[in-house]
Formats: sequence, structure tokens, C-alpha cells
Amino acid sequence: MPPEPELLGLSEVADLLRTSRQAVTNWRQRRSDFPEPLAELKSGPIWDRDAISNWAAESGLDTIADAGVEDEEDEPQRAGVTIAVMNMKGGVGKSTLTANLGWYAAYRRDQRVLLVDLDPQFNLSQYVLGTAKYEEHLENERLTVLDIFEQASPPDPSGKRKKRLEPADVIANVREWHDGSRLDLVPSSLQLSFTLKNPASKEQLLKHFLDEVRSAYDLILIDCAPTESILTMAAYSACNAVLIPVKPEFLSTIGLPLVVNSLDEFKSLYKKEVDVLGIVFNASAPKLEDQRSRSFVRQIAKQHSWPVFRNAVSQSDSYPKGSRFGTPIFLTNHARTSKIEDFEAVAEEFFERLETIG
Repeated sequence: MPPEPELLGLSEVADLLRTSRQAVTNWRQRRSDFPEPLAELKSGPIWDRDAISNWAAESGLDTIADAGVEDEEDEPQRAGVTIAVMNMKGGVGKSTLTANLGWYAAYRRDQRVLLVDLDPQFNLSQYVLGTAKYEEHLENERLTVLDIFEQASPPDPSGKRKKRLEPADVIANVREWHDGSRLDLVPSSLQLSFTLKNPASKEQLLKHFLDEVRSAYDLILIDCAPTESILTMAAYSACNAVLIPVKPEFLSTIGLPLVVNSLDEFKSLYKKEVDVLGIVFNASAPKLEDQRSRSFVRQIAKQHSWPVFRNAVSQSDSYPKGSRFGTPIFLTNHARTSKIEDFEAVAEEFFERLETIG
């Protein structure tokens, strides 16, 4: 006769997984693979301990029973890793990928995420906030990434001192959950292009701003403009590594050699080398031209010892649909399961590669 299962209530599951009751509740709602309870009692749901332990092992989570694991309270808090999403060619899906990775980190992995829109076209801002909320941010005289760079502008002719820029005046909350996970945004504006006319001494200002808030986030993603400028240098200065999305078609892949030149120029000017987290194929489709473009990209990657993601984001109409509603593909109605799975494979590989960053 098989042994009786060891039953756990919500509090015991939280203790086993070294987390809070609210986090377990969030996982039940957000993760389709979370084990179903054996029963729903008046006092709450109950689970089989083995089912929870097996799920934790498959998800890469430590349990209270894992040997050699220190209490979470004793673990040092790691400051948020910063990734710049970069390509010198527009139309490769940088903003879409940034938004969906940010959502995945906050919603699926319960992280505190900050998105930074460093593109004057502000596509990321409209994607994650929606047009109405973005306009409300501006109408309420909230600040944008432009104000971070304009700290270096000359003082008012009247001699009036500038007010110190506070992070809370710039950062807009997109969503937050009871377990502390959240998705925030530093929005952009069309006027950001004007800061390029007076670029002197501005390239370090974004890094200084992010250094001030870095400890409050697990992940910071910078959506970069597709042109070489002081904004590019600012992104390189602020990031730990660069993620390069490439649309596998000829006009998109020509941006890759420009990224090579850009990184070389930054290294020459600032004596700092920026790591490449990887190249990810975005909006891929099974066409002959795609295969030729992939081959070209792999040649460039091999020359510079840059990794290429094993997984690729496949083309889907659910991405533009999601942008209209401010939702990632995995929360967009009627998105095909295969397309969601393609993105989630890329997202998991992204986090796998983050572990290689010191």
C-alpha cells in the first residue's frame, strides 16, 4: 500500500518554499504549472508535499529542506543587473522584446523590474503604460528620461537653482503585486532628441541615476535608440551587458556591424569593454532569406565570440495586439500557445545567461 501523502496548507507551502503566503497565491494565479491542490477545504487549499517539492526542483527554487542553504534574511541583496537592448537598425522589435522580458521577469519570476525608455520615439513608454496613462504622466508634470540628462544643462539665467531630481518624480509604476514584485518605467519623450544638440558631459548621468535606485530592483532593462549618439554612450556606461535583437532579414542584419563599431568606439573612448549577453533572433519566420541572414549573423557573432541564443522569438500578430492593450504576449487574449512557448523559451534562456554576469 503506497504511503499516505504528507499534506501541507498554504502557510506550510510558503515555509517549505522559503517565501510568503502571498507569493504562493501569486504563483497559483500566474503559473500554469503550479501543482493543483488535493482539495479545497474551508480552511484553505491543501497540497501533497512531494508535488510541491518536485515543482520547486523543476523551477530551480530552493526549499527549506535543501542542505547548505542559508536563511533568505542572511543572503546579501544583489543590486539589479542592467541590460541594454541595442541594435543600430530600427524595426527589429527592441521595444517589444524589452516590454515582454520586463513583464516576464515581474509576472512570472516575481522580480522588481525597471524599464528605461532611451528612445525619443518612446515606443516602449506607450507599450507598457498605454497612450492614456502615458499622456497622464506628462499632463501631471511628471518627469521623463530627458530630465535625467538635462541636469547638466546651464542654470536658469535668473540664477535660480535647479530643484534636485528625485527618482520618484521620474519613475512611473506600471503594475505591482502584494509579494513586492513590480514593473516600473522611466518614460521617454520626443523632446529627448533635443538633448543630443548639447551632448557635453551627459553620458554618465543615466548611470548616476540608476546607481541611486539600483538596489531597489532585481533587473533593469534599457530600450536604446537605433542610432549612434550620446544616448548610446550613456546606455553602455550604465549597463552590465548588451542584448542584441536581430530580425533575420537583410535590412535588419546590416545594423549588426554598426553595433560592432559602436562597442569598439566606446571601448576606445572610455577604456571599458561592454559584454554582449547574446544575439537573439526576433520575429523569425521559416523563409529562405531568414536562413541566409541567420548565417550572416552567426559569422559576425563567431568573429567576436558573441553567443547566439538557442531559442528565437517567432513572428506573431499577438505582439502588436498586446501593445494596444499594454499586455505581454502570455497575457494577450487568443495568443497562440506555440507563440507564447517560443517567447517563454527565449525568456528562460535570457535568465540563464544572466547567471553568467559577474
